[in-house]
Amino acid sequence: MRTFRAPGRANLIGEHTDTTDGLVLPAAIDRAVVLTGVPGGQRLRLRSAQADGELDLAADGSEVPPAGWGRFVAAVAAELDVLGRAPVGFTGELRSDLPQGAGLSSSAALEVVLTIALADAAGLNLEPLEVAKLGRRAEHRAVGVPSGLMDQAASVLGRADHAVLLDCATLEHRTVPLPPDHELLVIDSGVRRELETSGYAERTEQLRAALPVLAGRRPAEVHPDELPTLLAGLDELPARRLRHVVTENARVLAAEAALRADDLEALGAVFAAGHASLRDDFEVSVPELDTLVELAQQAGASAARMTGGGFGGAIVVLVPAARAEGLAEEVLEGYARRHPQRAVAVHRCRAADGAGIVVEGEGRVHVPDGHG
Repeated sequence: MRTFRAPGRANLIGEHTDTTDGLVLPAAIDRAVVLTGVPGGQRLRLRSAQADGELDLAADGSEVPPAGWGRFVAAVAAELDVLGRAPVGFTGELRSDLPQGAGLSSSAALEVVLTIALADAAGLNLEPLEVAKLGRRAEHRAVGVPSGLMDQAASVLGRADHAVLLDCATLEHRTVPLPPDHELLVIDSGVRRELETSGYAERTEQLRAALPVLAGRRPAEVHPDELPTLLAGLDELPARRLRHVVTENARVLAAEAALRADDLEALGAVFAAGHASLRDDFEVSVPELDTLVELAQQAGASAARMTGGGFGGAIVVLVPAARAEGLAEEVLEGYARRHPQRAVAVHRCRAADGAGIVVEGEGRVHVPDGHG
């Protein structure tokens, strides 16, 4: 019996930058997808503790269910087949304590845990970032969303009590310490992201229309002071999309500097500016997320902003641990008054180690060496 674990992630800053090879600052969290089972045969026989039904698919990914989480299983198996993985089967059960639709990348965690388990079953060795890249390809294959690498990379590169600054172009990465006396709160707005796929693809296309003004440079290589000149010849919509991405890359570096200096006031200002940019320039926030950020700031958060793709989902909050419970109560009460139709949820998290094989009897995860 083998057990594999892949965490979700909370992105601290660097939203909608990864699709243009930008900078991101996520943290893996102590909520995860876990797969337990045994290798053997030529079939993938999996069941989920959270979803109805069981899967019985060819181990080479050649059989694709028309809908549901089985599409991700088939896509991962197919991508591994492209790499030459022997079609060794696996029988097991998936469990998850990652809430669906809250912007914590449950699909990426599923892709990563399947990749690690199926590679292990066939004796195929993959470096952490190879796992991440395969997971992203599988997501494209399964659902066609033009996602970047951040979600899968955060799941494999995470380190306890740290965020990971990743350059999505070079894949260079470094860990950034989080305040040891703080917790991460992920507060789910209760707004499911029905428009995520279409809206995400639309924003990507609008941003792509603006990129020619950069003359081949990445947005991460552009200083915000250059924007007035660069945006002058663009229509308003692509100009706002590009302004968000350029300034968001700068905010990732500013957040890193604030964290290393333990300057929580500066960090709070960076988060606030990032949320405003996502709301006004990239237009992926919703009123419920704006309310949650406002309430968290009023209740004493060190930093708060929406996280994930937007169009619903959750906010991420850095709060002193001693204040976490009180802040959560205040936010819940205020939100219930202003959005009584929404079922809000608070998830208290800490930054966790990345994906790997759970070492039986020791309660720990063996994480391959992939840290910068």
